[in-house]
Parts: sequence; structure tokens; C-alpha cells
Amino acid sequence: MAQQRRSVSLEAEKVCVIGIWHLGAVTSACLADLGYTVVGVDRDSQRVEALNRGVAPLREPGLDELIGKGLAAGRLRYATSLAEPLRGTTYVIIAFDTPVDERDEVDLSDILATASEMAPLLQSGVTVIVSSQVPVRTCERIADVIRRSSPSLAFGIACPPENLRLGQAIERFKRPDMLVIGADSPVTLEKVEQLLSVIPAPRATSGLRTAEMTKHAINAYLATAISLGNELANLCVFAGADE
Repeated sequence: MAQQRRSVSLEAEKVCVIGIWHLGAVTSACLADLGYTVVGVDRDSQRVEALNRGVAPLREPGLDELIGKGLAAGRLRYATSLAEPLRGTTYVIIAFDTPVDERDEVDLSDILATASEMAPLLQSGVTVIVSSQVPVRTCERIADVIRRSSPSLAFGIACPPENLRLGQAIERFKRPDMLVIGADSPVTLEKVEQLLSVIPAPRATSGLRTAEMTKHAINAYLATAISLGNELANLCVFAGADE
């Protein structure tokens, strides 16, 4: 009986995920599968049409099936405009797969434009979660954009950096090694921890800038590990040792 009451409570929490490519598709499908009512928003009408038929925008094992399961359960759907999905929303997740140009500079235009557009539509007390990989201090920039558009809005902003892997994204989302949660206040932190309470993983909490930096540190570590592995393999070949 306790589990049933918890499920009803989860469905009452409305989550809006904005930006549906790899990160957004996995996030929306997984949260719906974990019990939340989720609306994903993307400007690409053909992509949204396909998603509402259960077709993910890219190949990821199990993702089509998970989206289809959420659609069939009535806990997941996709839309092209923000107005209706943001009505009554408790959590807004910014999940753009952030583009990088040839100089390795991040293009934040979609994220900042979305923050400005959604600000007048947000309800007081909403929690804005930035899952996209962004430069340090971007969450503060997003918060400033929202405040300029809606000075009287009460909201919190948080950054739980994602660590999904192509081919293992669903498993990594549902069972991560650790969740890092950066937040602008203890109240926001508590709300994000409540949202992610359905995910069994150790928690580490921090401020926004530390959480943003954590994602870059993880990427740098993985890149270094891969480079080192390649160099050791080359040395093995040169020395006649087993790789």
C-alpha cells in the first residue's frame, strides 16, 4: 500500500524536459518510467511527431521501447511549444545536447533563448534543473535571464551534471555510480533530491559552479584515461608485449 501511495505522489509531480535529442530523450523516458508525468518539448515538429509514435531521435538500446511504454501509460508525451507543458510544472529540466563549434566554444544561444521564453510561463516555486553540459557560471546566467524577464518569480536553479554513455544511457541514468547535485540554496537542493529520490545512488552536494566544473573534470579524466590506454598499447606493440 505504501508503494501505491508513493506512485500516485510521483504522478502528481509534473516535469517538463526541454531539448529532446540524446540527453532529453533519455531523461524524459526514464523519468516517466520511474513514475513521473513528463512532457518533453522540442522545436522540431518532425522529431516530436516521431517521439509521440515511440521513435527516438537516435539509436540507443531500449530507448524506443521505454518511450513507447511511457506513452502507453499516459505518463509521457511530447510537444513543440512551451506554454501548455509549463502550466503547473514543478520541475523544468533543460536538456539540450549543447553544440560546440570548431574552436571548441560552446553555443549557449538555444539555452539562453529558452530561459527568456519560458520565464513568463513559469509558476512560482518552480525548480529549474540544468542537465546540459555548460561552462562554469552558466546556471547563474540562466537565472539572471529568468529574473530579468520575470522579476517577481520565485524559483530555484540546480545542476546535476549528467554522465550518460551512448549504448548504456538508460542504465547509467537509472543506476549511476553517484549523483552530484549543485544547487543555489538548501531549499532547491531538497527539491532536487526529492525528484531524484527514485534513483538509488550515493549523493554528493555542492554549489552550482562546483557541479558545473564536475562535468568538465569527468570528461577530462575520461579523455586522459583513453589517451593513456592508447599510449600504453602503442608501447606494448613497440616492445613486443601483450596489449
